[in-house]
Amino acid sequence: LPGDGETSTGRALAAWHGCGQPVVLTLRQLVREPPRLDAQPVFVCENPVVVSTAADQLGAGCAALICTAGQPGAAAMHLLRLLARAGTELRFHGDFDWGGLRIGNLLVDRLPARPWRFGSADYLAAASRGRQLVGRPVAARWDAALGTAMRETGVAVEEEHVIDDLLHDLSR
Repeated sequence: LPGDGETSTGRALAAWHGCGQPVVLTLRQLVREPPRLDAQPVFVCENPVVVSTAADQLGAGCAALICTAGQPGAAAMHLLRLLARAGTELRFHGDFDWGGLRIGNLLVDRLPARPWRFGSADYLAAASRGRQLVGRPVAARWDAALGTAMRETGVAVEEEHVIDDLLHDLSR
């Protein structure tokens, strides 16, 4: 996130953004001194490897990106709610596995979020790069065909396996 010059959290974000470094925000920082946020699109991923790779390859040229590090915790949800209230378009991606669909459902249920390369066509295009899908099936609330395709194919695809596509979108 680009940050701002008005709050300590915003100034810290701006400093790290300027040199293309990821930063971890705590709930305390976000509650005590929330950064001033604008309405630019923000990408949301599940896996920290996406953030690390984006920082390594794109640096400061990376679009705004937030990582939930799996199931979003209190700080991540608070930040996403702040962004939603600022009118930000939230675009989410996750692993094409049942846990990833559960996270996507949570984001769709609680935020005005839309999928980012996270539909049935995206899954089918990447399924050859996956591993065996295990666990209890889940329906994706944003794409009814996605859960069906995953059940029929029996393949899980992690974000790392589609990282080139994600980085393409994140490059400005």
